[in-house]
Amino acid sequence: MEKTIFLVNRHWKEVNPVDCGWEKCRARHSFGPATRFYWLLHYVVQGSGVFQTDGKRYPVRAGQIFVIRPFETTYYKADAQTPWEYIWVGFTAGIDLPDCFYRENVIGAARCGGIFSSMLEAGEMREGRELYLCGKIYQLLARLAEGQDSGEDCIERAKTYLESNYMREISILELAEKLNLNRSYFSTLFRRKTGKSPQQYLTDYRMKKACQLMAEHGYTPGEAALSTGYPDIFSFSRMFKRQFGLSPRHYLEQARRADGQDPPRSEPSGARPVTGRNK
Repeated sequence: MEKTIFLVNRHWKEVNPVDCGWEKCRARHSFGPATRFYWLLHYVVQGSGVFQTDGKRYPVRAGQIFVIRPFETTYYKADAQTPWEYIWVGFTAGIDLPDCFYRENVIGAARCGGIFSSMLEAGEMREGRELYLCGKIYQLLARLAEGQDSGEDCIERAKTYLESNYMREISILELAEKLNLNRSYFSTLFRRKTGKSPQQYLTDYRMKKACQLMAEHGYTPGEAALSTGYPDIFSFSRMFKRQFGLSPRHYLEQARRADGQDPPRSEPSGARPVTGRNK
């Protein structure tokens, strides 16, 4: 028994569904060797079979997905005693997919069964099948990406958080806890990725924004302080001078004389700041 959902190739760039369906296979039913131009995922609802790719054979059972990559030659066959029933979805993608799509040929995904089952509802729709499946594929990608974050992913999230919330009071300890990381381990990963501690990264970013606010938007030093997470002009001025070797007011005077030049580059305390035109 088989059910194929007929789709229109919309040629969407990010996620573009092109194939979907369900089949309860006969014993020893096989397909291939064959290749496709798109990603094709088979979720095994029940039963078992074997999947072959790159000269290797993999047993596949219920709750698993076997992954067929674009232009990859594959072969698969239902078991003789417990032939499989599966749901498949095929799509092209212009986005980065979860790492498991590139690293694993068979993925344990019992928690994704509901998503695959709901994909079949597209067959009952007269309009919007492709949009509906696109949403389901995104949901599937998100589910498969869960729990697969690398240390690099965590640091990129931390950087985005710091750059989006620099104007607030930020605790590096609380940020590490939100990322479910030990403070020391988080700092080590962050320094390895950026060359700076999380606190230094935040300070540098705040100083960069303060310079932009004063030189490009006409903020006073006091206004720039409050807009970059400093409670008062005194703590802001102390940090600014430590960073650039001159006071915010002195910097602002230099920037006005330079008629729109860049903020000073970060130098060791006491070093002469360097300015240059925006590039």
